[in-house]
Amino acid sequence: MEPVSRSLLLQLGPATLEAEHGRLIWPCPLDQESMPPLAAALAARLDCRLGTMVEGADRLYWPLEFEGVSLRLHYEALCESLWIQPERPDAESQAVVAFLATLERRS
Repeated sequence: MEPVSRSLLLQLGPATLEAEHGRLIWPCPLDQESMPPLAAALAARLDCRLGTMVEGADRLYWPLEFEGVSLRLHYEALCESLWIQPERPDAESQAVVAFLATLERRS
């Protein structure tokens, strides 16, 4: 992993699994310009395939895939948060998010 990507990952706060919302969330005190390399580094660390970034008013998001399950990686500047949530809130997708939380804790 490149030193810049590793440095960005180290700036994330600890991940929290919000099972009731089906998402894995990190406090993220970084700016929008830091997000593309951070998203790529996080996807690589979690062994996910990252799609093309979509930009909204105050949010960036990327399609994300883990073993055939469609997820989405979100960044919102106003709440300084980065999170992964399923495209569809079914049991399999929520189980994948919970599994990714276990991978994150080992990193």
